[in-house]
Amino acid sequence: MEPNANRSTHFLFDHKVFTLEGCRFVLSKSTEEAVMRFKLGKVEAEVVIDKLGNEFKIDPRSFDGQLLDMVVKGLKYVREIRPGDTIPNELIDGTASWRVDDRHYNIAKARLTVQMVTWLTGGESVISSPAELEQLVEDPSTKSRVREAFKVIANKLALAGDPEEVVETRIEGLAKELSYIEALRERGAKLRDVRNGLDVAHRVYKNERNLREEIIRMQTLSLPPMTDIENRFTQVDAQTGEILSMLGKYDQNIRYIREMRDDLHQTLLPWEEIFEDWEMVASEKGAPFEAVLKKTYQFLARNFSQAKQWRLASRPAPK
Repeated sequence: MEPNANRSTHFLFDHKVFTLEGCRFVLSKSTEEAVMRFKLGKVEAEVVIDKLGNEFKIDPRSFDGQLLDMVVKGLKYVREIRPGDTIPNELIDGTASWRVDDRHYNIAKARLTVQMVTWLTGGESVISSPAELEQLVEDPSTKSRVREAFKVIANKLALAGDPEEVVETRIEGLAKELSYIEALRERGAKLRDVRNGLDVAHRVYKNERNLREEIIRMQTLSLPPMTDIENRFTQVDAQTGEILSMLGKYDQNIRYIREMRDDLHQTLLPWEEIFEDWEMVASEKGAPFEAVLKKTYQFLARNFSQAKQWRLASRPAPK
């Protein structure tokens, strides 16, 4: 626990039940409910958080009761919470509780830079390819037009104070927020690796009827959620694609980007266990590959049965 931890930023419980060995909070794989898990002798037990209050006489209005409510909300952003952990930033100030690499920030800023410069020439475009962005940003003509774009945009928006400095500061702020979208885009690309792996499996096991039918079922189950996630990225790109609107409605757009960041993060979070398995296994006939296929089948059947209705979890564009 951090030396300066306090109850406004950390899960610091009073009740002794939260000191049980192995105490932690997770989402149940079978019901998706938030549960508390702990060791009970040699057995791991779990209690649904909604029932903890009654079981251990925890008043929902008490600080422990409020923290349990925060745990349920926090499990949307992290896979596990233990007593003493930091409360996810999303619940405190709206920032992200996870980190991105510098390259994600550089990609986001490059994208905004290209949008500014192409807007200046009357043909604004949104480019997501890191290689293409780097090439355009390093072009001498792009660099020479950046300051000009700052000036023209500042005049267009009639900003107070030092207008050009305000534009530059807003670009930095937007790049910081969009860096999380870029990190999620990179993570989301792993969905294609799973999809390609299933295609390979279909070829490898084409003569084994039972396994082949399971693979076809996996391909069917995986297509709607994968398409849904791709559509969400398309939506973000479309609604953050006009640089003048992005800079003029700065606060609204920051809120929108954070909402979509959280939406994408929550959607991709359950896939992490599958991503890790596919990264470690070779796509070739054998027990390791079959074990990953079995786990993937269970994951898809549990989370993405065809009974579920898929729709784009869209966010309205900032007004």
